[in-house]
Amino acid sequence: MKDSEKPTESKAELLDYLRQMYEIRNFEDTVYRLLREGTIKGASHLYAGQEAVAVGAISCLEERDVIASTHRGHGHCGAIGNLHAKSGGEAARQEHWNKMMAELMGKATGYCKGRGGSMHIADVMKGNLGSTGIVGGNIPIGTGAALAEKLKGTGAVVLTFFGDGAVNTGAFHEALNMGSALLCGLPVVYICENNLYGMSVPFHTKSVACAGQASRIEDIAIRALAYGIPGVIVDGMDVLAVRKAVKQAIDLARKESIPTLIECKTYRWYGHSSSDQRAYRTREEEAQWRERDPIIVLRKKLTEFGIATEEEMDEMEQMAVKTIEEATKFALESPYPDVSELYDDIYVPVDKVKLAAEVKAEQQRLPKIKEIEAEVRKVAGSVLPKLKPSDAKEIEAKYGVPIKTYGQAIVEAQAEEMRRDPNVIVMGEDVGLYGGAYAATRGLLDEFGPTRVIDTAISEAAIVGAAGGAAMRGLRPVAEIMYIDFLTISSDQLIHNLSYNRYMFGGKTKVPAVIRTEGGVGRSIAAHHSESLEAMFLHIPGLYVVMPSTPYDAKGLLKASIRDDNPVLFIEHKVMYSSVYGPVPDEDYVIPLGVADIKREGTDATIVAYCRMLHFALDAAEKLAAEGINVEVIDPRTLNPLDIGCIAKSVRKTGRLITVSEGYPRCGVGAEIVRQFMDYKFEDGTSGFDYLDAQPIMLSGKDCPIPMSEPLEDAVVPRVSDIIEAVKSIV
Repeated sequence: MKDSEKPTESKAELLDYLRQMYEIRNFEDTVYRLLREGTIKGASHLYAGQEAVAVGAISCLEERDVIASTHRGHGHCGAIGNLHAKSGGEAARQEHWNKMMAELMGKATGYCKGRGGSMHIADVMKGNLGSTGIVGGNIPIGTGAALAEKLKGTGAVVLTFFGDGAVNTGAFHEALNMGSALLCGLPVVYICENNLYGMSVPFHTKSVACAGQASRIEDIAIRALAYGIPGVIVDGMDVLAVRKAVKQAIDLARKESIPTLIECKTYRWYGHSSSDQRAYRTREEEAQWRERDPIIVLRKKLTEFGIATEEEMDEMEQMAVKTIEEATKFALESPYPDVSELYDDIYVPVDKVKLAAEVKAEQQRLPKIKEIEAEVRKVAGSVLPKLKPSDAKEIEAKYGVPIKTYGQAIVEAQAEEMRRDPNVIVMGEDVGLYGGAYAATRGLLDEFGPTRVIDTAISEAAIVGAAGGAAMRGLRPVAEIMYIDFLTISSDQLIHNLSYNRYMFGGKTKVPAVIRTEGGVGRSIAAHHSESLEAMFLHIPGLYVVMPSTPYDAKGLLKASIRDDNPVLFIEHKVMYSSVYGPVPDEDYVIPLGVADIKREGTDATIVAYCRMLHFALDAAEKLAAEGINVEVIDPRTLNPLDIGCIAKSVRKTGRLITVSEGYPRCGVGAEIVRQFMDYKFEDGTSGFDYLDAQPIMLSGKDCPIPMSEPLEDAVVPRVSDIIEAVKSIV
C-alpha cells in the first residue's frame, strides 16, 4: 500500500491490528526472557518482527475459515485466537493468551494440555489446525483441509503459512501442485513468510560473504507460475499491505477455488532459536530492517492520516502489555499435567458397548465362514486358495454365500462405505479411471464420480498429508499408496501428523484416515516394490496397523477401519488380490479391530501368522496333522491393536509359540509378539513366560534386500517347509 492511500478499515479495526501486533511482540519478548531464565523449556522459534503477516492475513478470515501453521507460529495462533475471541469480549481474549502461554510452559491449562508446546500448538475446533515442527510439513495438511472444505461445500478458505526454508522441500512442491490441480483448484491461500533465512542459510541475498545460499532466485512468488496460479509479492512489514493482498487471494479462493501463493518479505528480530548468535547476518542489516518495524509502520500510517492519536496508540500497547503479563502470571501459577495422563488421547477411546456387539456378531458369523473357507482350500488344492470360476459358483450355490477374490472384497468394502457415508472419499495415484494398480478401486469411479474417487499426481507425501488434513476437517479419506515401499516418502505425514496430531493437540482432534497400501514378495519386482515394512509403522504410537489374510477379513476389516476415528494403515498383499478366494457375505458386516481369529484349533503348538503367511501356516498345519502333530493357527488380523490375550491363552494351552512373517528379522513383528506374550499377565498373576515349554521361534524374511530373481525371491521369505521344520524342532 502506498503512503498516499488512506486505510479503508475503521479506526477500531486499525487500532485492534496495532494492539494485536503489540500482543504478539510482548508475548515473544516475554517468551525469550523466560527461555533464557529456564522457565520455558525446549525450543521456541520467535515471531517478533513478522507480526504484520499474521495479523494482516488472519484479519481477512471469517470464523468458518482455518489456518495451518509452522514451527514459528506464535503469531498465527495469537491472531486466530483473537479472531475467535471477539464475540466473547476481553475475558475471552485474555483466556486465549492464557492458554497460549500455559502451553509454552507445558502446563495442563495450555491449549494442548502441555503436550504440544511452542512448535505444536493448536486449537482445532477454532480454526487453528496446528503448527508442525517439520519444515513444510503443514502444507499438505492445509491442502487436504481445503479439499474437505470444497467437497463439503462449506465456503471456507484455508490459509497455509510457511517460511522461505519450506519452499525447497518436496512437501511444498507436491502440495502446491495438488492445491492447484486437484478438482481444478482448492480454496487455499499459501502464505510464504520470507524472512530471508532458513535456520542460518540465506535464501538468496546475503550480508555475510561466507554464508551459504539456498536458492538462485530471489523471489519465491515466481514459483507460482509453475503451478498455474497467481503469485504475489507483498511488503510483509506493512499489516495493511498484507491484508489487502490476502483479502484479494481469499476472495479468489472462496469464489473460484483458485489458490494464490503470497510471498511476504519480512524479517525475524530474533535468531532461529534462543541460542542462535546470528553470525550469518550483519548488525547493520538488522538495524535497517528494524527501521521498518511493522508496529512503527502502522503507527506512522495512523498518525499520517489523523486516524489515531499517540495516546490512543500507546493505550493499545499498554493493553497488550497487561494482557501478556496476566497470561504469564496465569501460566506460572498453573499446574503441570499429571503423569497419570501420559497415555491419554493417543487413540480415540473404544466404545466398549459397540465393540462387544461387534464381537458377538462376529462370533455368530464365523462358524459358517470357516466351514466355507475350509471347503475353498480343499477344492483349490493350493497354498493360496485360488478357484476356477466353475468351482467358485458351485461353492456359492452350496452355501448361499458369494465367493469372491481378496481384491473384490477390498473394492466391495470401499463401495459399501461410500454408499453409507458421503464423507468417505478415495484418493491416490491411478485410483480412478485405471482402477488402481492392482484393481482394488475398479468400478468406484463409475459409481461415485471424480469428486469422490480422486486421481492425484505421483505425490505420496501430499496424498497422505492431504488425507490427514481432510480427515481433521470432517472427511473419511481412503488414500491409496501404490506400494508400501513408497510410504517411506510420506512417512513424515503419516507419523508426525496423522499419528501424532490427536495426542500433540491435547486430544482435541480426530484423524479418521485410512492409508491403503500393499506389500510383500511374489511378483519378481525387487527391493523397491516388494518389502514388508509393517514393523516400521508398528513402532508408531497413535497409528493402527491392519493386515487382512482372507477376502472375508479384508472386507470386514476395511469397513471397520474406514469407520474408525483413528488413522489406520491398511496393508494388503500384492499376490493375494486375484489368487485368494473365499466367502464374502453381502451383508453389512464389520470385523472389530484388535480381535484375533483362531483359524485352526490345535493343542501341540501355536503358530501366529498373518496376511500371505497365514496361508502358508495353514498348509503347514494340514501337513503336520497328517503326521499326528496338531497345531493351532492364529491370525492376529490387526497388528496394532494386537489381541495378545488370544495368543497368550493359546500358548498357555500348547506351550509352544512360532511366529511367521515376511518382514525383516531385526526389530520385527515376530519379536514384538513374543515380547508382548512374555509380559502378558493372566488373572492368577502368572505371565506368558511361565507357560513356555520351548523357546519361541520367529520365522521371518531374510536379513537382506528383496532380490528380483525368482528363486532368490522365493528363498528370501519363509516357506511351508520352514514352518513344518520349526514346529517339529520344538514339539
